[in-house]
Amino acid sequence: MNKYKVLEEWGAGAFGVTCLVEELGGGARKCVVKKVECIDEREGNLALEEAMALLELQHPHVCAYQEFFMVWDHKISSLFFCLVMDYCDQGNLEQMVRDNRREGRIINEKIIQRFLAQAIEALTYVHKKRVLHRNLKPSNILLRREDFFVISDFLPQTLATDEMKMKIRVDPERKIFMAPESVEFLYSDKSDIWSLGCILLDLMMTSVRTDPEIIELLERIKLDPLYLRVNLDSIQYKVGYSEELFRLLPKMLQIHPEDRPSANDLLREPYVIECLVLIGSPMSGLKKILPPGVLDEIKDGGIENVIGLMKRYPDFEEAQLSALHRLINYDSDGEGVLDIGGTMHLVSLAMRTHSRVQWEGSQVLRRLVSQALEQEDGEQLLSGDDLVITLVEAARTSPQDDELISVIFSVMMMMISVSEPAAELLRRTSFVSDLVRIMETSLENRDLCQSCCALIWSLAMTENQTDGECLKKAVAVVCTVLKKYRTDGPLVESACSALWILGMKGHITEEQTESITLLLLEALQAHSPRPILSKNVCLALTGLVVNSELSAYRVLVPAAGMSGLPLIKELYRLHDDDPEIVENICLLFSEMAHYGSARPELVLQHVDQLMAEIKERYDCLQEITTLVDATLSRLKT
Repeated sequence: MNKYKVLEEWGAGAFGVTCLVEELGGGARKCVVKKVECIDEREGNLALEEAMALLELQHPHVCAYQEFFMVWDHKISSLFFCLVMDYCDQGNLEQMVRDNRREGRIINEKIIQRFLAQAIEALTYVHKKRVLHRNLKPSNILLRREDFFVISDFLPQTLATDEMKMKIRVDPERKIFMAPESVEFLYSDKSDIWSLGCILLDLMMTSVRTDPEIIELLERIKLDPLYLRVNLDSIQYKVGYSEELFRLLPKMLQIHPEDRPSANDLLREPYVIECLVLIGSPMSGLKKILPPGVLDEIKDGGIENVIGLMKRYPDFEEAQLSALHRLINYDSDGEGVLDIGGTMHLVSLAMRTHSRVQWEGSQVLRRLVSQALEQEDGEQLLSGDDLVITLVEAARTSPQDDELISVIFSVMMMMISVSEPAAELLRRTSFVSDLVRIMETSLENRDLCQSCCALIWSLAMTENQTDGECLKKAVAVVCTVLKKYRTDGPLVESACSALWILGMKGHITEEQTESITLLLLEALQAHSPRPILSKNVCLALTGLVVNSELSAYRVLVPAAGMSGLPLIKELYRLHDDDPEIVENICLLFSEMAHYGSARPELVLQHVDQLMAEIKERYDCLQEITTLVDATLSRLKT
């Protein structure tokens, strides 16, 4: 918790304490942290292992997780597992229900339909990924606006099935949304459907049932299905909701899970299809019809018209697609200045809502991000969560679309070049695994390989705790790229930078050391005029030499038609006016001197005179002269 400042503590829930926090440092981004007490370290480690699947959830109606960690609370001598989630500042469904119940208001059926459609979309998505919610209730449904809902507060199975916590901390009122079997710690995807049915029932009865009455109702229907039917019949004409909604609820609230539909089964229900059509979901299989003349307004109107229509018709794919085409061809000189931040939000929303607008949306984002870089508040504009999440989701849903991926990667590179919060969020999404898979399948795409190497360099600088195995796998893929494009200077430079950081982070194995040392020397031989490549190859070789005598031997002993020491000596001749490269050469020779006893005459032959030249030229730079003196001292001893 050291990187967060606690702003508010929202009290204990069924499984833990939830806090609103603010990240320390730049950006001051707000997040939600849920702290769940663990019985012991073993339970915490199991929860951490299970929670990794939550990092991969990327859906507009599922709250994104950023990271997990464990902390020890010295005051009470307890271990806590912490889940860091996105923050929505528009409240939750529980507050909406409470406000309407207090005023005796009926919630508009359109709101209920939009909630139902979005919830079924989200549950279908998570259940396909074999993720269950296990604790679905109104307080866990967040609002981004009045009619846009986000499911939050997923829990790892280990924590959600802790019987001791359930018995001690969960009072009857907090069990009312749980399926009958869930109270006995038996969970399935059908358990989430029961909870969703209970939430629907709660929404429908704000004007006709008090809080104690709804609690009694939700408890009794676990035992007596007739009680549900009687209550539905008694309120149907009072609330005025459609007959189809009243027919759907009993299906979702079957006592035995095998009798309940799954989220996928619900997609075939006529009422659910109607709800999906309302939000323009592709799951409906139907297409919403725009009012006449709307597309003409986009085509012929000004840019303010385009933005206004995007806001008014977020659920219409055709309207969003037409607006994005218009934004691609937007002329800033003749049509006025766009609100870059607001437009990026609209484009991100369109991309997360509609599958067919990814290419157009990414093109517009590239243009907007490029414009943001030219503004004073550019870093702040590019630090928002939804932009990174949109790009990650688009890349994950279309990994084979090389053209789309290339645009997405170019946008990512622009963002993380100026915004550390954006880079940090990209790391937290565990995007490294996707990056390596994309690179493996796109070896014929030269530009994509270069972008992948550049992103690997950036993400490996401060890797996520879950990225280690993926970055080890990245080493082999980067080496394959280096061999395939060995004559391509810019790509070789990018690949060598990636190998440097991967080596520095300890992801290069002893078995890979010799072959990678030779690859780096070959790259240096072919592209020594390139300053950045020369600098990074020297650093990469130094890292390998520090950790492996085999790497030092491979630099010392001629092989594959070249010798490492003369090659590095020539590199100095080429870049003797670049202090950074000279310092890196000295650093490499200083580490090589540790192994001089094996071939002292060979090392001295190339190093002694060169060190004297460097010391004479750079006698004013303490860092370089110190390295030179240390190298010569080691060689002489």
